Amino acid sequence: MGKTLNLELVTPARHVLRQAVEGLVCPGAEGSFGVLPGHVPMLVSLKPGMLKLRTGEAETIYALGGGFAEIGPQRVLILADTAELAEDIDIEAARREKERALAQLKKGVRGAEMDVAEISLKKALTRLSVADSVRRRKSARH
Repeated sequence: MGKTLNLELVTPARHVLRQAVEGLVCPGAEGSFGVLPGHVPMLVSLKPGMLKLRTGEAETIYALGGGFAEIGPQRVLILADTAELAEDIDIEAARREKERALAQLKKGVRGAEMDVAEISLKKALTRLSVADSVRRRKSARH
């Protein structure tokens, strides 16, 4: 059994990442879960949340917009709605997205419009949370 997993992270817009990682933590629909080499095969639904990748001492963090993960003993394929490297998150854009979604929900939208607004709100809150978490970690180190 190898000491790494081959990870692929793909969105509808682009192939985000292909690299070997020692482990990762995914935002599963039923709760976050860790994956190490030798993991039992499974297919899981992902919710908007933080994806943490570990390679040696380095940790890389992405904000995921939900999706699916196919997990095997040596390979993980993540098909995400969106994936954004934590350091690349535009905080002001995420705040504007949050405000737009809240405004839509306050207007009392129904049906598909409400679903879109709720998903947009969850994604914006995830982006803000991930960016804040990384910012706090960096300031704690200095």
